Amino acid sequence: SEGSAFFFPCAVLRDRPRFPWRGLLIDSGRHFIPVEVIKRNLDGMAAVKLNVFHWHLTEDQGFRIECKTFPRLHQLGSDGLYYTQNQVREIIAYADDRGIRVMPEFDIPAHSTSWLVGYPELASAPGPYQIERKFGVFDPCINPCREETYGFFHRFFKEMAGLFPDPCIHIGGDEVNGRHWDENPEIQNFMKKNHIPDNHSLQGYFNRRIAGIINRLGKKMMGWEQVLKPGIPRST
Repeated sequence: SEGSAFFFPCAVLRDRPRFPWRGLLIDSGRHFIPVEVIKRNLDGMAAVKLNVFHWHLTEDQGFRIECKTFPRLHQLGSDGLYYTQNQVREIIAYADDRGIRVMPEFDIPAHSTSWLVGYPELASAPGPYQIERKFGVFDPCINPCREETYGFFHRFFKEMAGLFPDPCIHIGGDEVNGRHWDENPEIQNFMKKNHIPDNHSLQGYFNRRIAGIINRLGKKMMGWEQVLKPGIPRST
């Protein structure tokens, strides 16, 4: 400074992040997070240069996004606490203005009780199902041996792929305890017929089918480490 005047010397700032993926996961599935709170967190992310909003939208405790293809998902699986698709677009645009990607997570085949409240035909054990009110690892699980299961998920992910521009869709894939698979004669017969030796291999079969659906929609599949089974596409 000189007297009361201040100046900066001529300089070039080269600021580059060490990591290309600087993410924050927000779990709206177990606890619904209002839109304004999501936006406040996006502001905080921008302030500290985080650039991936990992939005956990479905859980045993709630299905938090409007689905026009299968409306009973949000109508019966959310207690009325869900984001409309217009709100999702608003949040995606808000994040994009701040240099932040929005990657959605839809948990399957476990952590899926809220899916089964409206669509119990997807389940591995008879219903009826109710939204889970406690925290934990629960038995309800998607039935991986019915072709109708994959038709359902093709239609669901097609709708979500059109809503979320991010190149990745996260399917969760963790904590499959396999109890309902073990107790279901249809699933056990399917495993014997197709030489699937155990539940880890059965989940691998499911993951490969889901990865194929997501890849054909022009997206990459992500998941927790349990999705890494033999034969999974290398793009996962």
